[in-house]
Amino acid sequence: MSDNSNWFNDRTWSISGNKEMEFAEKESKNGDGPFAAGTIVVFPKSTLEVSLLLSSVDHRDCAIAVVCGGHSSSNVATWPCSLVEGSAAGDVKDRTLILDMKHMSSIIVNEKRVVTVGGGTLLRQLAETCARENCALPIGTGPTVGVAGYVLNGGISGYFGRRLGMLGQRVTGLEIVLANGDIKTLSSPCPDSVRKEDDVDLFRACLGAGSAMGVVTSLTLTMDDDSSFRTGGSIVFACSTKSVAKAFLAKALTFMKVSIMPLSPPSTSMEIVITHDFTVICTLMYYDTFAGDPETFAEPLRQAAVECDVPIVADGLSSHKSWFSAASSLWGVIDRMKGDPLIRMDHCIGSEHIPSDEMLEFLLDRWLGNFLQKAPLSIIEIRTLGGEASKGANDKHHLPTGNVKCSFHADMIVAYDASTVAPEDKSGILAEVHDIIADAKKMRSGGLMVDFSGTHFQSDDPTSLLPEGDDVFGGAENHAFVRATKKMHDPCNRFRHHPFSSYFLGEYNRETRVPQRSKGQRAL
Repeated sequence: MSDNSNWFNDRTWSISGNKEMEFAEKESKNGDGPFAAGTIVVFPKSTLEVSLLLSSVDHRDCAIAVVCGGHSSSNVATWPCSLVEGSAAGDVKDRTLILDMKHMSSIIVNEKRVVTVGGGTLLRQLAETCARENCALPIGTGPTVGVAGYVLNGGISGYFGRRLGMLGQRVTGLEIVLANGDIKTLSSPCPDSVRKEDDVDLFRACLGAGSAMGVVTSLTLTMDDDSSFRTGGSIVFACSTKSVAKAFLAKALTFMKVSIMPLSPPSTSMEIVITHDFTVICTLMYYDTFAGDPETFAEPLRQAAVECDVPIVADGLSSHKSWFSAASSLWGVIDRMKGDPLIRMDHCIGSEHIPSDEMLEFLLDRWLGNFLQKAPLSIIEIRTLGGEASKGANDKHHLPTGNVKCSFHADMIVAYDASTVAPEDKSGILAEVHDIIADAKKMRSGGLMVDFSGTHFQSDDPTSLLPEGDDVFGGAENHAFVRATKKMHDPCNRFRHHPFSSYFLGEYNRETRVPQRSKGQRAL
């Protein structure tokens, strides 16, 4: 067990802007920080230990939260309650058992390049293992993000997804502990295998909504050869002002639409990052399917800089000679994102196909908001997805995540050091972000996807701003599927501290979610 306040500071990478503002107003009233009086943090070391914990503790009013990397922008597990009035999660504090998985970070690789990782493994550890094995996986860029949380919530890979798919699509097996303590070992369906339909459904549900289903203690994935990556790197443009940045970005986005997105098979990915001072970083990754010259291919970006009178301050388009070099390229930058504390909010927009002019106008006029300068650690990321990551997107059995259907993705990472921003500016930042999301939702009828990603939305936002469940899970059929699977395997909603909690509330009421203690169970 752990001292909660010290544990929270150590294991929470950032604090939600919603929670910071609401907690500041309510701190004197509640007086107990992010935890209810009965919250306990434990550190299991094995699947059996997790099973014993879940089967032995009193179910009554005791929820289960699972922490791997602690990177959720909504603090769904490290802050296992909501202090935001009017939010989907409500204002109720549960007694909660938090499982910190940091001691379950084993990695085993077999001779067939199949890797099995424990439920506490981080992306840095997985990437370093891939490098030693001369392999590659479609991972994200955050080194301390938990592999399990990333996979179970439908994580994307802007750098590698178009060639290698989503990481969840490479999962061939997993081990999960259910709400009653039962251990299940699940695997991907094979044509000649005979398995219970319930297990098949649970396996699929875990690869997009898994944080709602149970405690995943291990994942088994098939790696690719690192030769799937050819080269890549970035060009840095010093736009200096918002107006100059908008003019340059209009040309860069046209290049993305015309030269990157239509490629079949996808041989290149592109990611554009805009910082608070309107520096624009264009990163291109070239796969083994790319047949041209990388430098020549990107020449239109350099020409756009000339036309907009934008200085190029760095040009390392072919600097990454290996998959690992590309995968680890932002680790240092992310490690330097710190605050006292670091405040953060994540949102995203996107489209299933090449974005319309109207969508791009919204991106440049509204998504590129004033908060960038008020919250100086903020960034906007615009990336190509699709390709292998969208393979089977129209199949009713695709992974239950909106990310599968997305080909164009723009996220908004609002971040600042709380100790350096005045309270009135914090309120202004939060209000502006909420207004932008409200405006984005008005464009859904035109095909704009809003907060459809399980890893890129604020689940503690006011209810009116939350995305549609059909969008988050990749369609109405998938939404119904994960709700039914959740109710079957967690009938009392013990797992209710995750990004998708609001989408399951209708399946439960106070009576059904709090079962009577079975004979032999002890109180927590």
